[in-house]
Amino acid sequence: MFKKIITTTHLLFVILFISYVIMIYFSNETQIKINQNRVIYSKELNNLPNLPFLKTDTDNIIKYSIKNPDENKIKKRYFWNLLKDE
Repeated sequence: MFKKIITTTHLLFVILFISYVIMIYFSNETQIKINQNRVIYSKELNNLPNLPFLKTDTDNIIKYSIKNPDENKIKKRYFWNLLKDE
């Protein structure tokens, strides 16, 4: 009897907490604050000085030199054969 009361109260608290969080998250005040923050951040980004673009120096860094294509084959693994009863 006591366990049922405790579990129902826990369930009730969880449901109330989730509903409260959802109500706060989707409220008009929160949406207005989010939109205001987005406007502020976009204005700040537009006020940044022009940053120079750096030249990329990462072209042709990796050189693939495969002498023999058979060397790069993946070795077969026989994991499933180890589990089989013979």
